[in-house]
Amino acid sequence: MGWRHLLIRKPGKLSVRYNQLVIEQEEKVSIPLEDICSIVIEEQAVSVTAAALSKMAEYNITLFTCDQKRLPNGILQPFQKHSRQVGVLHMQYAYSKPFKKRIWQRIVIQKLVNQGKCLEFLHKEGADELYRISKTVDSGDSNNREAYGAKKYFQYLFGSEFTRRSDSVVNASLNYGYAIMRGLVARSLVGYGFFPCLGIYHDNELNKFNLADDFMEVLRPLVDLYVAQHIQLDDEFSPSVRADLYNLANMDILLNGEKLTVVNAVEEMTKSFVTASRSQDPSLLKLPELLPLQLHVYE
Repeated sequence: MGWRHLLIRKPGKLSVRYNQLVIEQEEKVSIPLEDICSIVIEEQAVSVTAAALSKMAEYNITLFTCDQKRLPNGILQPFQKHSRQVGVLHMQYAYSKPFKKRIWQRIVIQKLVNQGKCLEFLHKEGADELYRISKTVDSGDSNNREAYGAKKYFQYLFGSEFTRRSDSVVNASLNYGYAIMRGLVARSLVGYGFFPCLGIYHDNELNKFNLADDFMEVLRPLVDLYVAQHIQLDDEFSPSVRADLYNLANMDILLNGEKLTVVNAVEEMTKSFVTASRSQDPSLLKLPELLPLQLHVYE
């Protein structure tokens, strides 16, 4: 499984040779394709060969393209290559309403808990309230505790005047980080044969990543924690900020009592969703729990 995350921010060319990604800029660097998990291309003056794009799809490497503001605006994902693709599709279509409601309930509960932990790690008020809200989520979140909790949470996190619709470095940073998390989740889901357009809760007909949007909800507080700790309203949306947001993929997060990188935790989360889907048992789903920001150390 790939573990490297590449950020391309200078003009150059990407090609492949002998199953290595060749990056030609001021110097030429080669990296084994099997080591690469994702690539973000920020620079507009970068060319990518068709052979390189094909190999990225073959090796399940997520490629993010960015707009002129350096915000991710596109994701390259491979066509599904799972050995039982039709079976997975039938399984997704066969989900019962109670199963989907219980899965979404678990996601919302963990998202609210992670939001509470984010406030707790920042020594801000509101953590106890988020924990209380998490205990009131019913099957399918019919009482919309997710939206209610989010409103409270962002007020505690960034102040009562904050709005997600404003054009600010805080929102640009949040959007960048969320896009990275979304892409990593989509990559994992596709790798396990899921059709990401078929969501559990999200069901927008124009959205190709409804299922990824479901599962990335529990990872949003990781991005929030970084932004609240490191970004001020008068800061610039600098290359170092974007690099740090991309590097959140290598941070510690807790899953089933074990510290994993975010990428590895996403893989385990998806694997547990496969198990839960086959048995129609939502309790088998494992969801990551937020930890203080710390780069993962391999032992």
